Amino acid sequence: MAGLRIGGLASGMDIDSIVEKLMTAERIPLDKLTQKKTTTEWQRDSYRAINTKLKTFDDYLSKNFLLSSSFNMKKVASTNESAVTATGKSEGTVTINKIDQLASAAYGVSTIPDASKRSKSTTMADLGVVDQTVKLNVLQPDGTMKETAFDFKATDKISDVVTKINGANAGVSAFYDEKTGQMSMSAKATGENKAGGEIEVTDGSTFFQTAFGFTSSALADNGMNAKLTLNGADIERNSNTFTELGMAFTLKATATTNTTLTSTTDVDSMVDKVKEFVEKYNELISGMNDQLKEKKYRDFAPLTDEQRKDMSEEEQKLWDEKAKSGLLKSDSIVSNGLSSMRNSVYGRVGNESNIIDTFAEIGITTSSVYSDGGKLVIDEDKLRKALTENPDQVVKTITNPGEKTALEDTRGIVQRLRASLTDFSKNIEVKAGKITHTDSQYSLGKSLIDMNTRISNFQRRLEDVEARYWKQFTAMETAINKANSQSSYLSGFGQ
Repeated sequence: MAGLRIGGLASGMDIDSIVEKLMTAERIPLDKLTQKKTTTEWQRDSYRAINTKLKTFDDYLSKNFLLSSSFNMKKVASTNESAVTATGKSEGTVTINKIDQLASAAYGVSTIPDASKRSKSTTMADLGVVDQTVKLNVLQPDGTMKETAFDFKATDKISDVVTKINGANAGVSAFYDEKTGQMSMSAKATGENKAGGEIEVTDGSTFFQTAFGFTSSALADNGMNAKLTLNGADIERNSNTFTELGMAFTLKATATTNTTLTSTTDVDSMVDKVKEFVEKYNELISGMNDQLKEKKYRDFAPLTDEQRKDMSEEEQKLWDEKAKSGLLKSDSIVSNGLSSMRNSVYGRVGNESNIIDTFAEIGITTSSVYSDGGKLVIDEDKLRKALTENPDQVVKTITNPGEKTALEDTRGIVQRLRASLTDFSKNIEVKAGKITHTDSQYSLGKSLIDMNTRISNFQRRLEDVEARYWKQFTAMETAINKANSQSSYLSGFGQ
């Protein structure tokens, strides 16, 4: 409990103001420590921001270059695109001699005979149906049949029945039109079930007949397979999209004459992917190089709460920009990480032929401008020539999974780069952690813990110092008041 404070009643001094000024001086070391803590937090956040960018770039590499097929693009030319198109994973030519029939989905339609009972709110009881379980066997996209059970209640309305069917993931769609009283049941998968209907009732066979007027347990049995002749062989497929001979075909219409489909390397798409890679790589390293070279304004420490009170928002913003500048200037973790990234894209990829085994040989080199900080530049003509003449080797140089041994590194450029990104990220996490870490799990966090402890101790000491100042001034005021009283008393004897 604070002692009694006497604020200058006897001395006439502004004790509150004096103590405040004294404490301002006492708080200078605390302010510096708080500012150091703020700077450390900013630095931690700057590291984590870099890690976020590294993760984004690594995800991009994984999506676009982890598998050679993601980069080794093929384009397929069709001599009759109105009948069939295709995409390819390997080069080659396929002839579709004719397309006799397209695959189609089975459907069945029935009508509720009684026009007075065609409202969607009509219940199953109104249609003469009691509670029962109905099982539907439905054709699936892989050509198999799947059985699904439905529990229909006498109180279910027609709209409820439709909702239950469509929400069951059974591979069947139901549609009801109350104006005509028609119920449509259609298979989602195209193709034919040669052993029976594509939508069949296997249990509760009278439900759809009684309620909706279907004439048999086969609710839909008119599905058709695609029929065509491919390279002279007559084949059937249950879908108009299928894969054969390294091509994914899409049938669009019947045809009686030959359609030739030729798969070749899509050089334009691969060049665009390389350009995109170089652009993203340069953007990443440019940002980090800027941080390494950013000027540090040592006279602009983080603002204290007291300092912010005397500044406008614009003044605070300008001050903060300078205070945050140079947080990672010449930082060893960032500079070493950048160096590792550059080394990963410079090296030779070990292979049997030693043909096209570096980025330089496909037209990707480092900028000769020193201030570019290792940015990549592309000789597009050289890149196109390499992709046209030896696409498989270019793909291998960029995407090969490979391995690193004491004698040779057969990993592709992207695999090496991803490995360097992983190491870079781990080094940052050791220093600055990540959002899921506690402060005790990384070095800057441990420093923050120490600073928080020191700040708490210092604040308690300041409370003691302020109490001491007030005790001293209170004692002074008490003494002055006592002296004044004695003087008044003695003055009374002289009168």
